[in-house]
Parts: sequence; structure tokens; C-alpha cells
Amino acid sequence: MNFKIISIILTAIGSIGLIISLFPAKYICQIDKKNCISWKALGALILFFIFGYVFFISMVLNGTGSAIELAVSLILCGGGIFVPLVINLSIRSINRIITITKREEHRAAHDALTNLPNRAKLLEQVVSAINYAEITSQTVSLLLLDIDRFKEINDALGHQHGDYLLQLTAARLYSCTRETDTISRLGGDEFAIVLPGADLDQAISVSEKVARIMEEPFLVKDYNIKIEISIGIAMYPDHGTDSEELLKRADIAMYTAKRRDRVYAIYDMEQDKYTMDRLKLTEELRDGIKNQHLLLHYQPKVSIANNKICGVEALVRWQHANQQILLYPDEFVMLAEQTGLIKALTLSVLDKALGQASTWHQAEFEIPMSINISIKNLQDLNFPFQVKELLEKWQVDASMLTFEITESSVMLDPERTFEVISNLCSLGLHISIDDFGTGYSSLAYLKQLPAAEIKIDKSFVIDMLDDENDAVIVRSTIDLANNMGLRVVAEGVENQHILEQLSRLGCDIMQGHHICPPLPPEKIFSLTDNEMLITFAAA
Repeated sequence: MNFKIISIILTAIGSIGLIISLFPAKYICQIDKKNCISWKALGALILFFIFGYVFFISMVLNGTGSAIELAVSLILCGGGIFVPLVINLSIRSINRIITITKREEHRAAHDALTNLPNRAKLLEQVVSAINYAEITSQTVSLLLLDIDRFKEINDALGHQHGDYLLQLTAARLYSCTRETDTISRLGGDEFAIVLPGADLDQAISVSEKVARIMEEPFLVKDYNIKIEISIGIAMYPDHGTDSEELLKRADIAMYTAKRRDRVYAIYDMEQDKYTMDRLKLTEELRDGIKNQHLLLHYQPKVSIANNKICGVEALVRWQHANQQILLYPDEFVMLAEQTGLIKALTLSVLDKALGQASTWHQAEFEIPMSINISIKNLQDLNFPFQVKELLEKWQVDASMLTFEITESSVMLDPERTFEVISNLCSLGLHISIDDFGTGYSSLAYLKQLPAAEIKIDKSFVIDMLDDENDAVIVRSTIDLANNMGLRVVAEGVENQHILEQLSRLGCDIMQGHHICPPLPPEKIFSLTDNEMLITFAAA
């Protein structure tokens, strides 16, 4: 084969390469519109080179096939291969950049854990839904939902399993919505659902559907976890005309649902006032705890055996500095629970109670004392050490102290709770199961607890004479306590008939306004056994 044929073949290969490179160059123009002019200029140059290759081939055909022509054809062949290689590498780089950009855009607009749209993306969707609603004269519903007590579940199971629970929750939400709806995770345990075109009835229907599907237990870490949710509903245009306003008012409605212990609540203008009042009250409570504006009253507990005081329960009151009124626990304890002030509140109450016990001890007035302990304290491994410090501070014998805990606080994280309770009992104090019958505790867990007594909730005691179901619960609880060797205390003794019935059933200790209301410490000190006998007998 002579130089002429080889030169023609090599040049033809190069020209074919240039022709092939025109197609990816055109594709780049479509995907890289910002630099489209430059890529078009490159395409024009490639066409120019193709004509040059054709011209060179015609020269070779008319030439002698020299070594110089062969050398030039090698260079042209290399150039024809080089150009498509560069263009294809450019396409790969551009596609990789596009992929990374899309991934980052998705990441910026979505929650990494659940892959749901985040707050920023949600607001975009709300704006889009509102704009469309303005054109079509439709409504937009925004649901904001929160998992009640998720932090406690997260602490009990660990963050990894808590995250898994959030993923399972997100999956269930999808089954409650339409393709046109947007589900978003705002952060933590808060989710939102945008319902374009949905009216109030449809929003309520979706809320109820979400509530029903969330009632089914979640299998997490071999535990069946049952969660409760609170949902706030806000509507466009009734409750707001922009995305931020709707989100804020859905949030207000959600906390209203939580406060009222309901599945959902619809935004109402009065709720704004309550939210501001609640925020103000929270700060005032914080100051009240700090400045020791808490007072304790003590309600006697009377033994059936001898009609004498066998102990007192410390009940907190808040002397509100601005309003100059005495607030009762129902008005601020739940607020303390929800705002994280409960630990400080409990320690302040415990400090005051032990201080009072020390004062009574110095006056040779020895009386056992009961104090209610929050679920937050039973999740705090440091709490037993704080109790020990206060006992040492006031030089109070731990055996004179009983902590009243609820069933639900035990069930949330039994392992952690048992550890805290065991450490408390090692100090020498006692444990009472408060509000017994209102929770969902297992008797197996109850058997493991180092409890000294069971306290029947007053909701059963008050109606036991009129409601057979309540009477059965009271009777069964007394029998259970007796069989387990525990004292049984009945609170809510409001009349003589209840007192007599409890006595016949074998209740050990009674407490209630019919026997004696909560009293300031000086009145407890002055209350002699004879006076209590008179009060009890007269009752």
C-alpha cells in the first residue's frame, strides 16, 4: 500500500471523527445554554476543519503520495480523533456537574433523614398553592403536626431508633395524602402537609385519617411504640394570605390541640392572645422559680387504723408577683412540663419541702412527707445525686420522704426509670405509684418496682358510689395492693359515704377535702392529733 492511499484513509478517519463530534457539540448547546454561543462557534470551526480535510484529500488524490502528505494526514487523523474525545469528556464533566448541582439543590430543599421537602421548600409550595388559589378562587389548607413527647421516646430508644421512627411516620403520612399534596418535615418531630384546593372539611378529614393511621403501633427496636400526635389547621384565605403567616397560625393551632389534649385544632384569633399570654406566663414562671415565689401547702393523709395523721403531701402554689394571686398546680405545672421548666420546679419544691421538714424536726414535730415527681426527673440520671445533696443540706432522714410517681412515667423507658428509682431508693426514701389506674402500666413492671404504696386516682374514688366500674377499679386496686404487701392510699375522699365505703374495703390511708384540705405549714404544725380526730370523726 503506497503513501497516497494511507494518507487518504488517515485523513478520512479524521474527518469522520470531526463529523461525529458535531452531534455531541449540538447536545452541549442544548444542556449548556449559558455557553451556547461558544459551543456554536466550536461547531462552526469543526465544519471549517471538515472542509479543510476534504480539500486535503483532493490534494492527495492529485499528488504523488509523498512522505510529507503522509505526515500531515497523521496529524489530521489525530486532530479528528482528539476533537470528539475532548467534546465527549466535556459532556461527561457537564453531566457530572449537572448531577451534583441537582443533588445539592435537592439536598438544600429536602430533609436528609426522611427525604421530604424541608421548611424552605414547603414555603415555596405554599406560595405556589396560594397563587393558584387566587386565580381559581379556591382555598388552601395547611396542617402542622407534632409527635407528642417525642423527646422522651428519643431519649428512651436512642437517637438512631428515634430517627427510624420519624422515617416510619413520614411513610405513613404518604398514605393519607393525594399526589398533589406536599408533605414536609420542618425539623425535629414536626411535619407539615399542604392541601391545595382543600376546604376545612377536607382538612379535618385528612387530620382524622392521619390520627387513625398513627394509632397503629410502630415496631421499633423490638418494641411496639404507640405515638400520639397534635395537628394544627390553618386555611387560606381565612387565616392568612401568605406562607409565613399560615405556618405561624397552624403552629399556634397545633399547640392549642396539644394543650386541650385533642387530635387537631383549627386556628382561631383568640389563640394568638393565648400564645402571647402563654409566652409571658412562661417567663414569669421562670422568674417565679428563680426568685422563690413558690409556696407549699400540705394535705394530711390519715390512717384508717387509728384516725391519726400518718403523713402529708406537699402541694405547690405559685404566688404570682404581678397579679398578686395564688395560682394552683393545674394552672402552671403542665406549662412547666411543656417548656422544660419542670426540673427546676421540682428541685425548688423539693428544696422548700425538705426545708420545712427540717423546721418541723427542730420543733420535734416528725411527720412523713410525700412529693410529686415529674416524668422528666425520672429520666434524669443526675436526679438522685441532686436529691442526696438536698437531704444532706437540710439534714432530713430520707426514710421520712416518699416520692409519688405516675404509671406512665415508668412505662416510657422502664430500664432508665428503674435505674433512677433504684438509686433514689438506695438513699432510703420510699416510692408511691400515683394516679394508679389511669395509665397503661404492666403488672410485671409494677412487680419489679420497689414501691411502698399504691395511690388510687381521685377520679375513681369520687364517683365510686355512683359508677359501678369505678367501684370495681377501687376494690380491685385495694385487693391488688394488699396481695402485693403494699399500702393503699385513696385520694379524693369528698364525703362521709365514700370514707365509710373505703374503710369497709380495707383501704389503709385516706386523703381528701372531706378529711382535711391542703394547709399552710404553720397550720399543719398546730394541727394536733385530737383536732384531727375531731375533724375525722365529724367527717
